[in-house]
Amino acid sequence: MALAFGLQTPAVVGQYHPLDVFANALADALVERGFARETAARILREHHETWLLALTRAEWEPSMVAHDARGKRIAERLIYFAVARTGRGSEVFRTAAGLPDEALEELRRAGAAGDMTFINIHDVLDVVLDAFYENELLESVMMFTRPRRHPEFPEWRGEIERYRQQSIDRVKTRGRMRRERVRAVRRAAAKMQQERA
Repeated sequence: MALAFGLQTPAVVGQYHPLDVFANALADALVERGFARETAARILREHHETWLLALTRAEWEPSMVAHDARGKRIAERLIYFAVARTGRGSEVFRTAAGLPDEALEELRRAGAAGDMTFINIHDVLDVVLDAFYENELLESVMMFTRPRRHPEFPEWRGEIERYRQQSIDRVKTRGRMRRERVRAVRRAAAKMQQERA
């Protein structure tokens, strides 16, 4: 399962952040283009800031698609999330966000010349908004992100950091509890062995 903000587990059991829904839809788009689900989730975890930037740009920058009289697409201004393998058969990926030419240039500058996949963020966002609408979860005007220039940007990033920390703390607590259970089982087994002797 793909989660937002580079996380492997939600901050609260059974509760997901709205951006987790977007991360899963983006993972679905990568799977549709041939990535294994686990690979897609890993890419989104490792490159969460890149796809979050792509989503922010898609939500806040003007977009458009123009067609000629025959219906052929002649121009577009749409934001993409691009993924490229860094070498032959490599499981190391580079990502970029932006207009197609921006994303392509960024990947080339980073030395990523392997297979490239471009995901239209607007298409993924439409799928997510439709899902929220169908489940009556859509607020009047729902924006998932805030650009740097937005007055709510510091609070929004603060919310993300609190959510991330809550998830990280949950993972640490779960790990500590597992270790304590293992120690308790070992102590009980040692005690039983001593009593038999």
